[in-house]
Amino acid sequence: MTAESHPGLWPAGPPSTHDEDENTAVPARRRRYVDPTLAPTAHTIALFWSKVIKSPTCWYWSAAISAPDGYGRFNYQRNNRQRTVLAHRFSMELVHGILDDDVVCEHKCNEPLCVRVGSDHLVQSTYSENVRFAVALGRLSGHTLLDGTGRPRYDRSLAIRNALKYGYDEDALFCAKTEPGKGQDTLF
Repeated sequence: MTAESHPGLWPAGPPSTHDEDENTAVPARRRRYVDPTLAPTAHTIALFWSKVIKSPTCWYWSAAISAPDGYGRFNYQRNNRQRTVLAHRFSMELVHGILDDDVVCEHKCNEPLCVRVGSDHLVQSTYSENVRFAVALGRLSGHTLLDGTGRPRYDRSLAIRNALKYGYDEDALFCAKTEPGKGQDTLF
Protein backbone atom coordinates (compact mmCIF):
# COMPACT_ATOMS: atom_id res chain seq x y z
CA MET A 1 0.00 0.00 0.00
CA THR A 2 1.43 3.38 -0.97
CA ALA A 3 0.48 6.94 -0.13
CA GLU A 4 -0.49 7.41 -3.79
CA SER A 5 -3.09 4.63 -3.60
CA HIS A 6 -4.73 6.07 -0.50
CA PRO A 7 -4.39 9.86 -0.48
CA GLY A 8 -4.47 11.33 2.97
CA LEU A 9 -3.27 8.14 4.69
CA TRP A 10 0.27 7.91 5.96
CA PRO A 11 1.84 4.63 4.85
CA ALA A 12 3.54 3.93 8.18
CA GLY A 13 2.00 6.23 10.78
CA PRO A 14 2.41 9.98 11.02
CA PRO A 15 5.33 11.68 9.30
CA SER A 16 8.51 12.08 11.26
CA THR A 17 9.81 15.48 12.21
CA HIS A 18 12.88 14.86 10.06
CA ASP A 19 13.39 14.92 6.30
CA GLU A 20 15.22 12.16 4.49
CA ASP A 21 18.46 13.70 5.71
CA GLU A 22 18.52 13.39 9.51
CA ASN A 23 20.47 16.65 9.80
CA THR A 24 17.63 18.85 8.42
CA ALA A 25 14.90 18.89 11.02
CA VAL A 26 11.44 20.13 10.09
CA PRO A 27 10.20 22.51 12.77
CA ALA A 28 7.42 21.14 14.94
CA ARG A 29 4.03 22.77 14.54
CA ARG A 30 3.57 25.71 16.88
CA ARG A 31 0.79 25.34 19.37
CA ARG A 32 -1.77 27.94 20.26
CA TYR A 33 -2.99 28.15 23.79
CA VAL A 34 -6.52 29.13 24.70
CA ASP A 35 -6.45 32.31 26.76
CA PRO A 36 -9.85 33.64 27.89
CA THR A 37 -8.16 36.82 29.13
CA LEU A 38 -6.49 37.71 25.82
CA ALA A 39 -7.22 41.40 25.38
CA PRO A 40 -8.17 42.62 21.92
CA THR A 41 -5.98 45.06 20.04
CA ALA A 42 -7.20 47.95 17.89
CA HIS A 43 -6.70 45.65 14.87
CA THR A 44 -8.80 42.90 16.49
CA ILE A 45 -11.60 45.35 17.25
CA ALA A 46 -11.54 46.68 13.67
CA LEU A 47 -11.65 43.09 12.39
CA PHE A 48 -14.67 42.39 14.61
CA TRP A 49 -16.60 45.42 13.31
CA SER A 50 -15.76 44.51 9.71
CA LYS A 51 -17.91 41.41 10.22
CA VAL A 52 -20.98 43.35 11.41
CA ILE A 53 -23.83 44.51 9.15
CA LYS A 54 -25.81 47.38 10.66
CA SER A 55 -29.53 47.61 10.01
CA PRO A 56 -31.75 50.40 11.31
CA THR A 57 -32.45 48.20 14.34
CA CYS A 58 -30.07 45.29 14.97
CA TRP A 59 -26.38 44.98 14.15
CA TYR A 60 -25.93 41.50 12.66
CA TRP A 61 -22.85 39.31 12.97
CA SER A 62 -21.99 38.04 9.48
CA ALA A 63 -19.15 35.56 10.08
CA ALA A 64 -18.84 32.25 11.96
CA ILE A 65 -22.00 30.81 13.52
CA SER A 66 -22.07 27.90 15.92
CA ALA A 67 -24.57 25.07 16.03
CA PRO A 68 -27.03 24.44 17.56
CA ASP A 69 -27.37 27.81 19.30
CA GLY A 70 -27.10 30.02 16.20
CA TYR A 71 -24.87 32.58 17.92
CA GLY A 72 -21.95 34.28 16.23
CA ARG A 73 -18.44 33.24 17.19
CA PHE A 74 -15.38 35.46 17.05
CA ASN A 75 -11.85 34.10 17.23
CA TYR A 76 -8.66 36.09 17.45
CA GLN A 77 -5.08 35.22 18.23
CA ARG A 78 -1.75 36.73 19.06
CA ASN A 79 1.64 35.34 20.16
CA ASN A 80 0.49 31.69 20.13
CA ARG A 81 -2.53 32.52 22.26
CA GLN A 82 -6.10 32.51 21.03
CA ARG A 83 -9.54 33.36 22.28
CA THR A 84 -12.88 32.28 20.87
CA VAL A 85 -15.84 34.20 22.24
CA LEU A 86 -19.51 34.69 21.44
CA ALA A 87 -19.72 37.68 19.11
CA HIS A 88 -22.41 39.36 21.20
CA ARG A 89 -20.40 38.81 24.38
CA PHE A 90 -17.32 40.37 22.74
CA SER A 91 -19.42 43.39 21.77
CA MET A 92 -20.69 43.67 25.35
CA GLU A 93 -17.10 43.47 26.64
CA LEU A 94 -16.10 46.33 24.35
CA VAL A 95 -18.62 48.48 26.24
CA HIS A 96 -18.37 47.07 29.79
CA GLY A 97 -14.96 45.35 29.97
CA ILE A 98 -14.38 41.65 30.70
CA LEU A 99 -17.60 40.16 32.09
CA ASP A 100 -17.81 37.84 35.05
CA ASP A 101 -18.51 34.19 34.20
CA ASP A 102 -22.00 34.38 35.72
CA VAL A 103 -23.04 37.29 33.46
CA VAL A 104 -25.19 36.33 30.48
CA CYS A 105 -25.83 38.68 27.57
CA GLU A 106 -29.58 38.66 26.98
CA HIS A 107 -30.97 39.51 23.54
CA LYS A 108 -33.99 41.71 24.21
CA CYS A 109 -34.38 42.02 20.42
CA ASN A 110 -34.68 38.22 20.12
CA GLU A 111 -31.95 38.14 17.44
CA PRO A 112 -29.10 35.69 18.21
CA LEU A 113 -26.79 37.39 15.68
CA CYS A 114 -27.32 40.89 17.10
CA VAL A 115 -24.21 42.50 18.61
CA ARG A 116 -25.74 45.92 19.40
CA VAL A 117 -25.42 46.81 23.08
CA GLY A 118 -28.39 48.70 24.51
CA SER A 119 -31.64 48.28 26.42
CA ASP A 120 -33.57 47.14 23.31
CA HIS A 121 -30.84 44.73 22.17
CA LEU A 122 -28.10 43.33 24.43
CA VAL A 123 -28.22 43.68 28.19
CA GLN A 124 -26.38 42.01 31.04
CA SER A 125 -28.50 39.36 32.71
CA THR A 126 -28.36 36.10 34.63
CA TYR A 127 -28.80 32.61 33.27
CA SER A 128 -32.17 32.09 34.99
CA GLU A 129 -33.56 35.44 33.81
CA ASN A 130 -32.42 34.69 30.27
CA VAL A 131 -34.07 31.24 30.28
CA ARG A 132 -37.35 32.72 31.56
CA PHE A 133 -37.25 35.34 28.79
CA ALA A 134 -36.47 32.70 26.13
CA VAL A 135 -39.33 30.45 27.27
CA ALA A 136 -41.77 33.37 27.33
CA LEU A 137 -40.87 34.21 23.72
CA GLY A 138 -41.02 30.59 22.50
CA ARG A 139 -37.27 30.39 21.83
CA LEU A 140 -36.72 27.45 24.16
CA SER A 141 -38.70 24.24 24.19
CA GLY A 142 -37.14 21.64 26.45
CA HIS A 143 -33.59 21.40 25.17
CA THR A 144 -34.41 22.60 21.64
CA LEU A 145 -33.36 26.09 20.61
CA LEU A 146 -36.03 27.53 18.33
CA ASP A 147 -36.58 30.86 16.62
CA GLY A 148 -40.13 31.38 17.94
CA THR A 149 -41.77 29.79 14.87
CA GLY A 150 -40.50 26.24 15.36
CA ARG A 151 -37.47 26.55 13.07
CA PRO A 152 -34.08 25.69 14.61
CA ARG A 153 -32.24 28.86 15.55
CA TYR A 154 -29.08 27.77 13.78
CA ASP A 155 -30.96 27.47 10.46
CA ARG A 156 -32.48 30.91 10.92
CA SER A 157 -29.09 32.44 11.72
CA LEU A 158 -27.58 30.91 8.59
CA ALA A 159 -30.46 32.28 6.50
CA ILE A 160 -29.96 35.77 7.96
CA ARG A 161 -26.20 35.67 7.40
CA ASN A 162 -26.71 34.55 3.80
CA ALA A 163 -29.31 37.28 3.21
CA LEU A 164 -26.85 39.94 4.40
CA LYS A 165 -23.73 38.67 2.61
CA TYR A 166 -23.76 41.68 0.24
CA GLY A 167 -24.74 44.19 2.93
CA TYR A 168 -28.01 45.29 4.44
CA ASP A 169 -31.03 44.37 2.31
CA GLU A 170 -34.38 44.90 4.02
CA ASP A 171 -36.34 42.52 1.75
CA ALA A 172 -33.76 39.73 1.93
CA LEU A 173 -33.57 40.08 5.72
CA PHE A 174 -37.37 39.93 6.03
CA CYS A 175 -37.50 36.74 3.92
CA ALA A 176 -34.70 35.14 5.95
CA LYS A 177 -36.54 35.88 9.18
CA THR A 178 -39.98 34.74 8.07
CA GLU A 179 -39.51 31.84 5.63
CA PRO A 180 -39.94 28.59 7.55
CA GLY A 181 -36.87 26.88 6.11
CA LYS A 182 -36.25 23.37 4.85
CA GLY A 183 -38.85 20.77 5.75
CA GLN A 184 -41.28 23.39 7.05
CA ASP A 185 -43.63 23.64 4.07
CA THR A 186 -47.04 25.22 4.57
CA LEU A 187 -50.01 22.89 5.05
CA PHE A 188 -52.15 24.31 2.23
